[in-house]
Amino acid sequence: MARNVAAPLVKYIDKVLVADRVSAPKVTVLVGHDSNIASLLTALDFKPYQLHDQYERTPIGGQLVFQRWHDGNANRDLMKIEYVYQSARQLRNAEALTLKSPAQRVTLELKGCPVDANGFCPLDKFDNVMNTAAK
Repeated sequence: MARNVAAPLVKYIDKVLVADRVSAPKVTVLVGHDSNIASLLTALDFKPYQLHDQYERTPIGGQLVFQRWHDGNANRDLMKIEYVYQSARQLRNAEALTLKSPAQRVTLELKGCPVDANGFCPLDKFDNVMNTAAK
């Protein structure tokens, strides 16, 4: 069911980050709910992850950040995906996010797109995952 719910979002993300990357804007912001994140995490088949200082798997106010990078030395495109969220304490106390109390972040990994030591996976493998999820 998650694949069906997330399919339009998966297709859009693939279009912006892979298919039309030359003409796509430098920044695209999509807004949704924690349920959208949950369905996307399932549809794309992410490896298990742990959000530090948080009890929820998809806490309110969280965001998935997809970053497309280019390695000029190796002449290859890379993808990095992070979950950015507030800790349970920050949420409970309604703390403002500041440089002294920043949002938490965890690098995520897709099962079909292994990451290197810096959290990057090759864009072609990311595209394969997206194409499979969009079917």
